[in-house]
Amino acid sequence: MSRDSTTMAGDNSISWGDAGRSMNSGNSLAFMEIRLRSIGKAIDEVKTKRVRLEQALRHGHVPESEYASSLLKLIVEGNTLSKEKEELAERVKLLRNKGLSQG
Repeated sequence: MSRDSTTMAGDNSISWGDAGRSMNSGNSLAFMEIRLRSIGKAIDEVKTKRVRLEQALRHGHVPESEYASSLLKLIVEGNTLSKEKEELAERVKLLRNKGLSQG
């Protein structure tokens, strides 16, 4: 009995894997568009954190050394996300144009 259930589970996972491969591919347009939006939200969150950090410094809740360290981390994170967003936006643009020219 356990052998049959293992075989069925194995067969299901293979068929699901084959069917979902194009949908879950890191190179699919839909996946990249979703990733692009999530990167945009992450950049907004970094900006929000930066504003909160500046407010905390103004109100004296954060020492200047901690502020400087945190600010540097946020700048690096923001720059990394911005660069990734630019690269991904270019790939999305190319895929969209390729799809329009083929369709």
